[in-house]
Amino acid sequence: MAKIETPFVGGAYTSRSSNLNAQTCQNLYLETDQTGAKSIIALVGTPGCKVWKATGITAEIRALYEYRGSLYAVLGNTVYKFDSAKTPTSIGTLGTDNGFVDITEDESNMVLFDAIGGRIWDDTTFSSITNAAFPAPTGATYQDGYHIMSKSGTNEIYISGFTGTGAADPASWSALNFATVEGTGDMLVSPISVQRQVWLIGTKSTEVWYNSGATFPFERNPGGFMRIGCNAKRSIASYQDELMFLSDKNQVVRKQGLGLIPVSTYQIDYLISTMASVSDARAFMYGQEGHVFYEISFPTADKTLCYDLTTGFWHTRASGPTDIRSRANCAIRFNNLVLVGDFNNGIIYEYDLATFTDNGGVKRAIRTAQHINDDNNRIFFSSFELDMESGVGTTTTTAPQIMLQVSRDGGHTWGPERWKSMGGSGEYKRRVKWNRLGSARNLTMKVTISDPVKRNIFKAYLTGTTAGEVEDG
Repeated sequence: MAKIETPFVGGAYTSRSSNLNAQTCQNLYLETDQTGAKSIIALVGTPGCKVWKATGITAEIRALYEYRGSLYAVLGNTVYKFDSAKTPTSIGTLGTDNGFVDITEDESNMVLFDAIGGRIWDDTTFSSITNAAFPAPTGATYQDGYHIMSKSGTNEIYISGFTGTGAADPASWSALNFATVEGTGDMLVSPISVQRQVWLIGTKSTEVWYNSGATFPFERNPGGFMRIGCNAKRSIASYQDELMFLSDKNQVVRKQGLGLIPVSTYQIDYLISTMASVSDARAFMYGQEGHVFYEISFPTADKTLCYDLTTGFWHTRASGPTDIRSRANCAIRFNNLVLVGDFNNGIIYEYDLATFTDNGGVKRAIRTAQHINDDNNRIFFSSFELDMESGVGTTTTTAPQIMLQVSRDGGHTWGPERWKSMGGSGEYKRRVKWNRLGSARNLTMKVTISDPVKRNIFKAYLTGTTAGEVEDG
């Protein structure tokens, strides 16, 4: 009877046929370690939501932004500034209470753009952009002294002017100070500046423009054109020199040089294709402990997908006992913390890797592993063991449990729940092992951790024998 290491660690890759691939990876992400670690690849828990500030305002947090050392948040239609004691003060209101909010800044102002207008904050006064030449925006960005916005229902971009002293002036706009994006003539979704290149993302195409110093300072970069558009304005996100969004082909794409490449796998594309609506998708990017993540939520489908740019693996994120979408709606790095805003309750959280709940609510970690098959021979399994961190009990969760379910039909149906202890506090030698698993031609293991404790999984082992012949049944 042989004991072998069996594939277990992996991403979220359920295919159109679960018989081919039924992998799930919920609230777990892959960590790689090639410095002589026990395993070069492992699963670790995604961050939980620890309350940073409960505002008491029941509203979607549409945007978070840091300006001059203070945190700002857009809750519904109201913009709040937080002081050092985390006390919010309203500085003004926008003309919309839902939808996108793009925030830019120059040397003197923070500017907020929504679907019907713009507001300027100079750290004292909150004022509307009343210039008659200022059109309704679909998105905005800032580069080289210019606030740049796309005009709703057109392929036109407009740029702001300057004050008499040459400073950027977000209140100054001219009906003549615009350019058209003419590669295909599709409508613009949004501009965004990355690496001092302005990416003009449309419904069917994307162009990359640069500051040439001409009368209208921006023009298309030679080679900066691709027939990839965007299906969801709020899916556009950047972090440092990265840019990602949901394309018009319902693939998640990533900037590569002056081009875009798909990073969603066939399985992720299939999952997105099953959703009734994707136009309401919203995403953000953030970095944490050496990883850079792109987290995209689909409110209609109530699902959240996450791509790890560092390892190239996908996983899913969920909240609550029914695994609804992630609570996180937007993000900002502030005072060395990753802060996220809730999608409907007005709470700002710290995304904390040592927290395993969402504001006290359950956050289930689920891993469905690769199928186990030996040339379709029947295998008799005597035991399955996870090599994982044990002894993770806490003062409030003294006897944490992990649950195993087994599928013998390619992930279509699952057997009974079989619970094992993960070890109370200090039980570091506790083995997590299940015996007498029966036989099957195909076996798929699924484990679930609901208790709010560490969930670090390194390897898996199976002990069994092969019948060596094909039988009926």
